[in-house]
Amino acid sequence: MLLEFNGLAKSYNGKTVFSNAGGIIYRGDRIGLIGANGCGKTTLLNILTGRESPDAGRIGKPSSPFFYLEQIPRVNGNNTVLAEILQYAEKEFYNTPPSVLDSMAKKALSRTGLAESLFAQVTNSLSGGEKTKLALAKAHLSSCELMILDEPTNHLDTDGLEWLEDFLLTGSKTLLLVSHDRFFLDRVVTKIWEMTPRGITCYEGNYTAYRQQKQNEEAYSRKEYEKQQRAIKHLQEVITRQNDRYRSAHKAAGQHDFYRAKAKKQAKVMKAKASELARLEKEKREKPKHPVSPAYEIINNWYTAAKMPAIIAHADSLGKFYGGKSIFREISFSLRRQDKAAVIGPNGSGKTTLLRIIAQKDRDYEGSLRVSPAVKIGYFSQELDHLHDQASILEEVLTTGAPAKDARLLLACLLFRGDDVHKKIARLSMGEKGRVAFARLILSGATFLVLDEPTNHMDVLSRESIEDVLAAFAGPVLFVSHDRYFIRSLANRIFYLAAGQLQQYDGGYDAYLSLHRRRRETSGVKDGQELADEIRRLENELAFLGGRLDSITDENEKAAATAEFLAVARKLNEYKARLGSS
Repeated sequence: MLLEFNGLAKSYNGKTVFSNAGGIIYRGDRIGLIGANGCGKTTLLNILTGRESPDAGRIGKPSSPFFYLEQIPRVNGNNTVLAEILQYAEKEFYNTPPSVLDSMAKKALSRTGLAESLFAQVTNSLSGGEKTKLALAKAHLSSCELMILDEPTNHLDTDGLEWLEDFLLTGSKTLLLVSHDRFFLDRVVTKIWEMTPRGITCYEGNYTAYRQQKQNEEAYSRKEYEKQQRAIKHLQEVITRQNDRYRSAHKAAGQHDFYRAKAKKQAKVMKAKASELARLEKEKREKPKHPVSPAYEIINNWYTAAKMPAIIAHADSLGKFYGGKSIFREISFSLRRQDKAAVIGPNGSGKTTLLRIIAQKDRDYEGSLRVSPAVKIGYFSQELDHLHDQASILEEVLTTGAPAKDARLLLACLLFRGDDVHKKIARLSMGEKGRVAFARLILSGATFLVLDEPTNHMDVLSRESIEDVLAAFAGPVLFVSHDRYFIRSLANRIFYLAAGQLQQYDGGYDAYLSLHRRRRETSGVKDGQELADEIRRLENELAFLGGRLDSITDENEKAAATAEFLAVARKLNEYKARLGSS
């Protein structure tokens, strides 16, 4: 056991965030902490790491040091990026030669996706995402057994996510992490801690296993609730009948002993049934919240497949330049009426730009783009700057001209229920604003949805509500998202945009992963310069692994690191041989 806590509670300004939170972290655990936005996940991590104090409860002293990655990592603002990571590396590997430390530090920075051009930049000037990558580079070098990570996938592109997953899976670290990335949770964690204001519930398995268990629990709760309601109704009817019989028997009894005894017997039965009813009422189950099914008629009110052409958009030799710099060039594709296509690729590859062109928000491009006049485009922007702060949620959505009944039903599908619809836009979180903007889009009558990061800032429940609505939407959808679980749930085509080129994959996200990896593997290293660059990279990696081997004491971890060292050494020798023969 590495860490134990129980009975933790925390309030701010008299408002309880959570109470009675408890848990045990065992050596080797990989725990994903999930819950709605505002339920106190980050607060709990801050309490466990000593950044904050609980109002109540107890935390056992950790049995080993830990590494904590905060959502906005702390850095020495006067350091350069390289100096910051070197200082950390020196503490972790204090007997390692400076040249090896330098190689290890640069390798760690590169692996997390920080460009070499940033190494000399002061850390104060980094963006939030760049600070996260710098913190992950420290995690890569850390010798701590327990890692506590708060949203480690924020701002990472696909390559960065894959590196982080492999790093966490191949190491022997114990993990407690907060993430809304369900694909990441599926790959990395072996336990889910669900946090609510009432505490923490532990589920074995990854996110998908947790979700199945939750669905089973909810189905069981509904069944038991309905069973109890039937029992209560039956007892109430029995008591009513017995009461009527007692009155009749008592009235007929008069002074007749036989009938008086019969009336008393009826009274005893009635009293026993009343006691049984009182017990059931005392143990009454809370009525389960039924999930609101997507409002299919409302979502597809304006969509008629018969009026939609087979090809809704076609691009030929499309290109975009900013200040003379090519963003992408000579890309061609068609979008079909049945497509739900995801645009993915590295940060800065032009995904948002491509969406803006297709949505006809940006008309400054090369090549041709034809969008069928039969479609009405609905565009969702990351900025959400078109919402009116002083309007309520319902008022904002009703600006589309939709009937109030339809608006309220769709808002309920998107988790705005009851009096929630009267909240002012100004008081909403970014995730809530995203759901309002999405509701407006659906009710606008759009028949072709173009969505730029529609689930940004949203917790897991919110993302799943958006998924449900989009799955029910009959029209074509083109979207950019970093949420791989979201992509896997919806996309039947993948557009991979990188280095100015577009690669197209028919099939879902799993098919893309298989084909894309095979394509990368078969492309190989092409020329002598690329071989030389790869050799230098592998030499740096070998130096890093050699330095790390010296500091590892755990036998299992040492065996895994040795196997990795030998695999890199074999690849290095292979590339050197190829370079020598070329």
